[in-house]
Amino acid sequence: MVAIAVILAATIATFVLGFAEDVDNPAPSVGQTSGEFVAGGDRDQQVVRITHVAGDSVAVENIEIIVRASGPSVDTEARLVDLPSTASSKLLNENIDGNDDLIDQRSGSTKLIADDGTDVWSAGETIEFRVNSGTADFRDGETPAANELEVDIVYVDSESSATLFEETFRP
Repeated sequence: MVAIAVILAATIATFVLGFAEDVDNPAPSVGQTSGEFVAGGDRDQQVVRITHVAGDSVAVENIEIIVRASGPSVDTEARLVDLPSTASSKLLNENIDGNDDLIDQRSGSTKLIADDGTDVWSAGETIEFRVNSGTADFRDGETPAANELEVDIVYVDSESSATLFEETFRP
């Protein structure tokens, strides 16, 4: 009887521990991250820049970026997916779920791949993209409610569904 109990306990332990290994997928620890939103209408404005300051490196293919613009005249959202883009320095429609008009897709409007040419977002590297002023115009004086607009940015690790960075920017 003791032998049966030991065998049964070993079988259950093996099953539970083996199952736990599959479930345990820890999120990368992006300890410090800084964000910046440059409002305006020029090509170097309406830009969101998120710099990885310290922590684990994250594969760019595992990053999803949620962009929400809200205010009196706009309430829209887009999600940047399937990164990095296969196009050079711009996003394609296949990289945007939701309102693809929210994100500027012109050439030179984005920098989603790490500076060193690898597809890893590491400390010291910046991911940037441009919010389309035709959809959410943050230019001062261009729209009466420009100072009431805000853009929410959420970086998510798609493997663990953990939030890596979240911030709300206002002009």
